[in-house]
Amino acid sequence: MRFRLTYQGELRSNQRDPQNGQRDRLAEHKQSIRKIFHGQLKQLWQTNKFLSEHTVDPNAWFSTNAIPANQVGQPGFWGGGPEPEQLPLSEAIANLHRENGYRFVPLVRENFSLLCSLDILFLRRDFGHGVISSGDLDNRIKTLIDALRKPHNANELGGNESPASGEDPFYCLLEDDDLVTGLSVQADMLLDPPVADQPARALSEVKLVISVEIKPSHVTMFNLSFA
Repeated sequence: MRFRLTYQGELRSNQRDPQNGQRDRLAEHKQSIRKIFHGQLKQLWQTNKFLSEHTVDPNAWFSTNAIPANQVGQPGFWGGGPEPEQLPLSEAIANLHRENGYRFVPLVRENFSLLCSLDILFLRRDFGHGVISSGDLDNRIKTLIDALRKPHNANELGGNESPASGEDPFYCLLEDDDLVTGLSVQADMLLDPPVADQPARALSEVKLVISVEIKPSHVTMFNLSFA
């Protein structure tokens, strides 16, 4: 499966990860970016034939959070009577990720045996001295990757303790950033003129085009649709 995500706006540098339960000073910033990707991924789930039409047996899904990869999306077992009502795939995932007042729908999940690679066109105003000497490009990419995954805890919601309208469920690309197995970045100059009344944001503003490729780590009957 291949598709593109886009982002234009401020992208701040993530200097270090919070330790021992510390509050992430960029949590609100990351959540604001996460909301933008939510809208794009929601559209993907609504328009992709497999994602929008695939249903699962909730009895099989809700019996455990550790679903064997070869059973994902397969019919469950029941003792006679009518077949259980099938649940849309997004709803099944959301009900497995009820966390901190949200229901998250990460597309790339370990239980799906899925991995992804990212190819990023990174347009920025401070371009001109190469990727290495530009200083904090790696740290800004770290901010981006954090915004592509679901929050790990309530501290990462950054003041967004309740989902806004249209955010239940809340769509994310990644269950965890460990599922990103390939990353390439091409940097270039952002030529859009800066907003006149926001000079402080000029150097941190970026335009990103993120090409996402999702592949199974090993193929099952379910994730064959991603191959």
